[in-house]
Amino acid sequence: MNTRQYNYLLTIADCKGILAASEKLGITQAALSKFLAEQERLLGVKLFVRYKRHMYPTPAGELYLEAARKILAVKNSTLQTVNRLTHGAGTPIRIASTPYRGAELFGRVFRRFSALYPTVDLSLDEIYSSAQEEEIHRGNTDFAFGVNLHASYRNVKNLPVCREELLLAVPAFHPLAPLARKDCLVSVSIQSFRNTPFVLPGKKNNIRIVADRLFEAAGFAPVIAFESGNGMTVDVMIRQGAGAGFIPRRYLKPEPELVHFRLDPPCFEISYIRYEAERVLTAPERCLLGILVEERLKTRSHELIPGPEIDSFLEELS
Repeated sequence: MNTRQYNYLLTIADCKGILAASEKLGITQAALSKFLAEQERLLGVKLFVRYKRHMYPTPAGELYLEAARKILAVKNSTLQTVNRLTHGAGTPIRIASTPYRGAELFGRVFRRFSALYPTVDLSLDEIYSSAQEEEIHRGNTDFAFGVNLHASYRNVKNLPVCREELLLAVPAFHPLAPLARKDCLVSVSIQSFRNTPFVLPGKKNNIRIVADRLFEAAGFAPVIAFESGNGMTVDVMIRQGAGAGFIPRRYLKPEPELVHFRLDPPCFEISYIRYEAERVLTAPERCLLGILVEERLKTRSHELIPGPEIDSFLEELS
């Protein structure tokens, strides 16, 4: 089942250009350009248009690419089924990630990974970050992806991947609100909000763990106006001006009820890949971790934390 042309076209779409796609595919730019021109000649339509140094699918291209994704999905599913019938179901690579965001991230990772390793199964367990190290320690999962460092077990490696800044959202009527600016984020010390009521998530929540460490380092206990284990409720209460609260930078947007500040020094939520420290990673596992890092970095507010191991995963993937 030769599906090379579909993979080539999807890579051009993902990379938004011939040069980047040719480098990712390991072929020359001239060969890929010739391939695209031949495909468009055979189909009788333009599949891509160029705009501001990038390439974007035409309406006909979008239809063709969607069909290509379905064809590749059927191919991968067929190969997995044939492999199970021939060799029996293998042991899947077990991944643990946080609920909600983790499931969405896993969906993107699964699609890319199964295209490269259609006979290797993945399974997902939804486990909060605070419990991930113990699950690795007990051998209940192979890899975990979550935030905040607990360092509870020596046999568990916590590999920092990226960080996202936490901002302080403050009601527009707060005495310090006039210091905020629309053109840039003003930095303030958490000490300035010693007597400010806060809206906080429950104590097991990742942002709450970071916030509690911040308050402890500043030497005061916050005035808690509202607390809930439901993240959506906390978000609504912050936006209703019930108190100050912490939000990830990716959720920053102009709102009349709120002003936003950076903290001085900046406060970050750090994401980690976790696995058993003595584990010798296989080629599929290294590929999986590289995809995981790439997909996480597609959220612009996430900043890569460089390191030799993370760099090697990304280099091997590319």
